[in-house]
Amino acid sequence: MNIVTKAIVSLAAFFFLLLFAGGELYAQSGTKRSPLDLANLIVEHQLNEIKLKDGEYRKGSWEQVKKSRMPVAMYWSYPTGVTLLGMQRVYNITKDARIIKFVSENNRISAEQYAFLRWQKNKFGAVYNTDGFEKLWRLDMLDDCGAMGAAILESTLRNNVQFTPAVKELAEITGNYVRNVQYRLPEGTFWRPGSPEGPTIWADDLYMSLPFLIRWSEYKKDTAALTDAAQQIIDYAKYLQDDNGVWYHAYFVEKKTRSCCKWGRANGWVAVAIAEVLSVLPKTHQHYNSVFTIYKKQVDGILKFQSESGLWHQVIDHPELSWGTETSCSAQFIYAMARGINKGWLDVSYTDKVRKAFAGLEQRINADGSISKVCMSTSIGDDLEYYNNRSTNDHDYHGAGLVLLALTEVHTMNQKLK
Repeated sequence: MNIVTKAIVSLAAFFFLLLFAGGELYAQSGTKRSPLDLANLIVEHQLNEIKLKDGEYRKGSWEQVKKSRMPVAMYWSYPTGVTLLGMQRVYNITKDARIIKFVSENNRISAEQYAFLRWQKNKFGAVYNTDGFEKLWRLDMLDDCGAMGAAILESTLRNNVQFTPAVKELAEITGNYVRNVQYRLPEGTFWRPGSPEGPTIWADDLYMSLPFLIRWSEYKKDTAALTDAAQQIIDYAKYLQDDNGVWYHAYFVEKKTRSCCKWGRANGWVAVAIAEVLSVLPKTHQHYNSVFTIYKKQVDGILKFQSESGLWHQVIDHPELSWGTETSCSAQFIYAMARGINKGWLDVSYTDKVRKAFAGLEQRINADGSISKVCMSTSIGDDLEYYNNRSTNDHDYHGAGLVLLALTEVHTMNQKLK
């Protein structure tokens, strides 16, 4: 190799290293991509991931039913409900018509499939195929309808989507379930008597119920539903909130004991749910001061455990776990705090904490709009090792909606504080 060739190779290597070093700095800076840029990136990922398609419903004999074609829609589950809500928050800012079309079409297709399943059950006493809708079909816990129902109601309350008869009926079925069917303790607190872990109260269920309840209250002009939502927060805090403000994952009703650990996303569900309720609860309401006190206590509690990266750990008060910091709970805390700043519940001294957390969150959003380091679906663990052993991947669908909520709220905060 002559000297000229060596010089060219050396120069190429230098620029190669510079390129990768620059990419690393870009990823670590947390300032190159705005919250709205990131939100649009995630929305594009969602729009490209699934192409909605109507089902082909053959009513007649059982053999004809079996020849029907299933629709293509987002999997019916609570993380999907959060994603559909988060996408609408992006639409509220960008007015990208593709978003609201996607949300309304997904809701319509899902409702029509559910109506077809109910028709099968009424005619034949059985249903042929519930794939993608099995959680809606079982409808025996808040997970099965609350988050999806909240996104459906949001589409008409905030974005003027006109419900088809099937969507309207599905909304009514969901409202009846949450208000009248879901299991409650004698004082009215939501609980899970049939949980595999035993009769329990799950912190997660505040999100599975309250965002729906407050929208149901508005949709039906039912003020009792709003009071119900506020009372749930007070009751749940009694069972699950520790003196330091952070929440345990669950309470065992028969044993009268709390579960072992303060899981990140369980705390995040609580934080988002309370922020949603406070957003619509009048300051003159009988429960406002109690709800605000619980909110502020949790926010100040979790801030004591914010990591140097800005994010929070898989188990809030156990940074020594090898799992590390978790994305979805960090997004939830960002949302709850940024919403607090935007609504005036928190003073601007909290802004630096939110921006530090955003800098950490930005690094978890990949170039294709997928999200890294999101914990998979998680039950009630017996010990820290259970939570430390939960798996993660870049496409776990628990992340997208929660990150969208955080990004849109940080965008609003930045606009207000300019």
